[in-house]
Parts: sequence; C-alpha cells; structure tokens
Amino acid sequence: MILFLRNIPATTRPNELRDYVALALGEDLNGGAGRVLKAEVMVIRDKRTNQLEHHGLVQVDSDEAGIRAIKNLNGLLFDNREVLVRRYKDREAENDRRHDGLAVSQEIIDKRVRDRRRGDSVDIYIDFSNQFYVQDA
Repeated sequence: MILFLRNIPATTRPNELRDYVALALGEDLNGGAGRVLKAEVMVIRDKRTNQLEHHGLVQVDSDEAGIRAIKNLNGLLFDNREVLVRRYKDREAENDRRHDGLAVSQEIIDKRVRDRRRGDSVDIYIDFSNQFYVQDA
C-alpha cells in the first residue's frame, strides 16, 4: 500500500519520513510488524497562489500495515505540524469513480485528467524522488 502524507514540514527528508511511518508500524529489526519499503518527498507549487506544498509518499509492505499507519498517524504532529495521512489513490480513466462503464471519448478522458484536483494549476517545484529511502529486503 502507498500512503499519502499531506502537510509535512518543509525540511523533511525521505529518511525522516521513513522513520516517522516505521515508528507507527512498530517496525523492529526483524521486520515482523510491517515494513516501510520506500519513502519519497515532493514539493509542488500552486501556480495560482505561488505557495509551496510539501507531501510524502510512503510505500509499506502490506495493506494491513498501511491501515495501521493511517490509524496511528492521521492528524498527529510531525515536527510540530499536523499531518494528514490517507491511502494514495492513483486515479486514471479506467478507475475513475465518475466512469459509468460506458465508452468514453478521448476528449472526455483528457478533460478529466486536466480537471482532476488542481491539474494544470500545480507543478513539481522540487522532486526528491531520486533520493528516496529503500530498505533492503
């Protein structure tokens, strides 16, 4: 499962994010309680407000571990900031809840991609994805 962490502190590095989630999982050296597989930090800029937002994506080894992390972390403080944690949803035309099973034109699919969330109003400002933490299996 991939977790989405919204509103992480601006100074957060992938290893700090990994440790934050691992603690909530009760991860130990034996890895028996669920493990963090990958942690990634991304900064995006809202083009309308020019504000920077810091978010994290953390991959854990099972849905059970992900659910436990969400329950243990959502709404708690991380370096004095309240962090919102939820399951990451990768939405595409095929799994869009607005999709009714009928054939959809490419024009509508393209519009959905543009309209989804803030679409073109944000861009990746700083991408730390090439520096993510990976725990050895």
